[in-house]
Formats: sequence, structure tokens, C-alpha cells
Amino acid sequence: MRMQADCVPCLMRRILFQARLSEGSDDAEIMARCLRVFADEFQPGLKSVDVASKVHAECYAALGNDDPYRELKVLSDEVASGLLPLAEEMVSGSEDPFHTALAVSAAGNIMDFGSGIAIDHPDSFSDMFRDLAAQGFGLDHTEKLREILERDGPVVYIFDNCGECQMDKLVIRVLRGMGKEVIGVVRELPILNDVSLKDVERAGLDRELDAVRGTGAFYVGIDPSRIPEELKNDIARSCVVIAKGMGNYESLSDEPLPVPMAHILRAKCVPVADSIGVPVGTNVVLVREPRNRAFAR
Repeated sequence: MRMQADCVPCLMRRILFQARLSEGSDDAEIMARCLRVFADEFQPGLKSVDVASKVHAECYAALGNDDPYRELKVLSDEVASGLLPLAEEMVSGSEDPFHTALAVSAAGNIMDFGSGIAIDHPDSFSDMFRDLAAQGFGLDHTEKLREILERDGPVVYIFDNCGECQMDKLVIRVLRGMGKEVIGVVRELPILNDVSLKDVERAGLDRELDAVRGTGAFYVGIDPSRIPEELKNDIARSCVVIAKGMGNYESLSDEPLPVPMAHILRAKCVPVADSIGVPVGTNVVLVREPRNRAFAR
């Protein structure tokens, strides 16, 4: 997805938020450094996450902290884990467990801190979880996804946020109950409150997945130019890539695909919502068919 004017205040609000997560940091100096990088990099039409990743790298360097969201990530997983029994009841009691698991997973996408477009503390999730999951989808390609899952090959599942990943477990369990191999993909290095390789064991994802891969870079979402060879091979033999959340959508929505891709997210900002064609605040299951067979099976 391309950078738009709306992305400017959104990104800088998040920089200020994460600057204040580190005790004793000079938030004014950090903002000044990040604004200089942003001014150098920002141009309408550039890929939004390319610019954002460079600004976040400058922020982390200025903070001297390689994981400023660490405590929030731990708390997010604790809060979401506490809701898992309720979520499991919703899924197991549903006439369509797969569709309900997707709705529960999309509800978790609200755990997106610091930008002013979602929530700023994990505790808020408990009060809104049931209503978010009950909203269902304003754009719903679940049946397309279900048909694709009947094809041979594993599912490559790209995670987004901590906390949200607890709700993803229910989708993964349904997928594995269908007999699918599920390969999880997380951020190579900590960035934002996203699941990184350092978080996998703590969050309990290693016990849910057939394999875990890193994205290969410090990057918001996944950079197709830096995908490790092993993950490229996994994608090429997969029946579908499921990409959770807006960061993964922003990084992959304009990319040619070797296999089908399903985006599961809550459209929390105007640029993403407009790109998909839904109102802000809409839960989405969007399936895109391949446009490029360059490294397909």
C-alpha cells in the first residue's frame, strides 16, 4: 500500500507513544530525530511500510532499546489468554467453527497500540472483545478461503500483534483439524508490538504450529525482497498465505502473488479502509488470487 497524507500523523503519534514507553527517554529529541528521517524519506506514492520501518529503526536506535513494547506484549498475551476460554466456547458452540474462529481472530486485531486508531492498553480488549467478535465481517471471502483450503499444500500463517496471536491459535487449531500443515511466520526482530522470534515460545505459538519462520528483517510487515529462502519455498508450496493485520496488508497488498493470499484484519484507518473499499472499523476477510507464478509450485 502506498504512503498517503493520513499516514504522517498516524506514524508520528506512534513514535511519540513508543518513545514514552522507555523510562528516562528524551521524547522531544527522539521526535526530532525521527521527523528528520521521515522528512528525508516521505514522498506520496512510496510504500508506507518502507518509510515506517526506517523511521522506527531510527526511533529504536535513539532509545537504545531493541524492544520498547516488551512489557505491553507480555501483558497483551496475558489479557488475551484470559479470554481464550470464552473464545473457545464461541468457536466450539458455533454452527460454523471456522468462520467464528476467523471472527475471533479479527477481533484481536484491535490490539494495535499508540497510533490513535485502536486501543492504547491491553486491558481495554477485555471490555470490547465479545462485541468485536460478534460484528462479523463487512467484507467476507470466507467461502473462497474455504475452497482454497481444499487444495494440496500447507498454510503459511503470517502473524501480526502479540495478544492478537492468542486468538489466532483458534484458527490454527481449526486448520490443523482439517489436516492442514500450518507454518507460522513472525517478525525476525522485535518491531512494534508484533510477534517476533523472541516471543514465539513465551506466547505458546511453538506448541500450535508445525514450523516457525522469521521474516528475515526489521520491518513493519514482511519485505518481499528480503524473505529468507526457506520461507520462499514454504510459500511456493503452500495452498494459501494467511496474512493477519494491517501491517501485513500494507506490505503485501501491492505485491504480485505466487499463491492465493487471505488478509484477515480490522480496517482501522482511512487509507487501509479506502484501499479495501470498506468503512473504517470494518472486519475483513479478503482473498486475493495469484498474479505471478514466478516461484509457484
